[in-house]
Amino acid sequence: QKKINDQQSLINLPLIARKKKRLMIKSKSQELIIKPIYKMSHFGCNHILHDDDRILLNNINNAYESVVDKNDCSFINKYTSSTSFTQFINDERIVHETLIKFLKLIPEFKQLDVHDQILLIKSNFINIIHLHRILIENFQDCPNIGKHMSKWIDKDFHNQMARTRQYFYRFINYPILLKLTLIVFIFSINLSASCNNNQTYDYNNKRILYEFQNYYTTILWRYLNYLFNEKQAIRAMETIVTQILRYQLLMVIMENSIRQSPDCNQFHSLMQSIFGLN
Repeated sequence: QKKINDQQSLINLPLIARKKKRLMIKSKSQELIIKPIYKMSHFGCNHILHDDDRILLNNINNAYESVVDKNDCSFINKYTSSTSFTQFINDERIVHETLIKFLKLIPEFKQLDVHDQILLIKSNFINIIHLHRILIENFQDCPNIGKHMSKWIDKDFHNQMARTRQYFYRFINYPILLKLTLIVFIFSINLSASCNNNQTYDYNNKRILYEFQNYYTTILWRYLNYLFNEKQAIRAMETIVTQILRYQLLMVIMENSIRQSPDCNQFHSLMQSIFGLN
């Protein structure tokens, strides 16, 4: 209870300026049962979160909440049996645009030149957008997406996506953790497993990208050690990295389906860019 109260204290702080692969995917259709990654009795022995970290996390939370609408994914509830995969991809533009708005409020991302910002979005959004959806949907399953995705791609793909998503539900009491993870992984420059092997990204300033990612990874690690004991913090970090890599491989399947779609030229320009079609 103490850490949950502390989580609320982060949100209630005033907004002020801060200081400066290979995985085998198991195709199982049965429901995955996720064990909690922490025990309440362990909370008392963890690290102190310093004021600078609290301010940073508070600013991240406020930035996210200022641009994200919890109805951003509501379009799925209006789908019928005749809704096309093309419409879904184009509707997903809304979700991607709010994530872009959030990142543009992060000082380090804003500091990059536009060229590198665009490349980071093109190479990483396909893998991290799922965490954004989990936050928008408040860690709840979307009841209608399964039947549609099973039709558009296949049932096994949907089951694997659902299983991967459920691993993040253990962090339901700590949504700031996923918001911070979004920032950590947006600065990745070698995460993409695109099926387009000829696609390469020539960043203008790789050094600063490494620095920014290392900085936010350090913040993430400190926050994990604040929430959990060391063993549990390691497990949490492993969960985050492993499941994002699983999303990475699953998105190769989706990319292949998209490239085979006769209507891919009807996708919104942002989505064409995200999926490497232009």
